Amino acid sequence: MALKIVEFFGYKPLVKRARPFVDDLMCPFTRAACIKPNHGSCSVRQSQGDPIICCPNRLYADDYKALREIAQEVFGPESDLITAMEARTMKTRGELTGNEVVAFGKGWGGELPLPRPKRADGSQSGAYYVDWILAKIGKGGLLQEFTALEVQTIDTTGSYRDQADAFFAGEPFDGWSNSGMNWENVNKRILPQLIYKGHVLRREARCSKGLFFICPQQVYDKIRHRLGNTLHEYPVGPGTISFRSYELGDIDPETKVRPLVFNAQFTTTVDQVATAFTSPIHLPDKDVYAAAINLALR
Repeated sequence: MALKIVEFFGYKPLVKRARPFVDDLMCPFTRAACIKPNHGSCSVRQSQGDPIICCPNRLYADDYKALREIAQEVFGPESDLITAMEARTMKTRGELTGNEVVAFGKGWGGELPLPRPKRADGSQSGAYYVDWILAKIGKGGLLQEFTALEVQTIDTTGSYRDQADAFFAGEPFDGWSNSGMNWENVNKRILPQLIYKGHVLRREARCSKGLFFICPQQVYDKIRHRLGNTLHEYPVGPGTISFRSYELGDIDPETKVRPLVFNAQFTTTVDQVATAFTSPIHLPDKDVYAAAINLALR
């Protein structure tokens, strides 16, 4: 498989408007340090298909639009996303209206840990971190209800550093790298963590909207395929997982940036996901190993 960088520090490679971000190794979407400064790619493309978002910060475009959309969907259209510091200040001044939703996450006040299961000896084995907690508070500043968000893209295999080095130097790059997409990560890491975190959150009386999983459209499609595309759909509520996908639109002629476009959302229960994950229906034909062995022995 081969890859080519589609977005380099938020823009088409070698666009002049991107140069300040390239020089400062800064993400144009979070206005903070790039979390992948060695290659600076936000999205890539395989030899066939649309651009694939490969950096989580790319999903925070338009001033964290994806988070604001979820807050307004689950807590009401008047919801206003604020930081914990802003919430404390507004409480002191008596300015809270009851529409405020406090975002706990990287750059907004810190991630909140979820405890891992205890070891056999009773000791604690560290913690998982949910990327975001959106907590709706009342006029008195106390928690009313909350939901949790995970933001995930997809890792790559191999290296496309040669492309990045050319773009850092302001030079064009012809050709493709020999990199690929690590789709197996969906099975090995993403789904098991979602199931665990979903089970932990369903024990929270105030987690009224379950867990949201924000991802690129291609990851969403892989998950739906891996789980069989037969899951029952449920309304957002306690114990649910909502898979929410985004894709990139065409380059805006004014901003020179590809807009982040909502693609689809599917909500089901933690139990449905866990059952489908442990009972996959997309299996190869029986006796495929025996056939492979016999073929190798010819």
